[in-house]
Amino acid sequence: MGALAVSALASPNARRVVGNCTKSQVRPATITLACADDNLSLTHLRWASFGGPTARAGGDYYVNDCTPDCAAGRFHSYPISVTLTNAKVCPDGHHDYRRAAFTFLASRPRGAVSTFQLSCPLPG
Repeated sequence: MGALAVSALASPNARRVVGNCTKSQVRPATITLACADDNLSLTHLRWASFGGPTARAGGDYYVNDCTPDCAAGRFHSYPISVTLTNAKVCPDGHHDYRRAAFTFLASRPRGAVSTFQLSCPLPG
């Protein structure tokens, strides 16, 4: 595992983390929201704050248009600001942020939501 990946893993004394499918992370550059098919992610995240009651970042809402279907669809990026809140203890013992709220800074993809319930990491 590279130095960047190791530093992104949550330490036991981290105040808050965010689940990213199979692990909790501190200040991740990417958060996969659709773990089953990887068709929705937050990418290129640049954190203004992290670890307190809220975390704030700018980045991209990266989504597959699934046209004509998800296998043949194309990915599109939409600039966003994101705020993470509502940290709760997950089975791995970390306090994971569980709610993401998005503000689209330009166009908004059809059907996009402005909030997303984040999950605890799935057992590895």
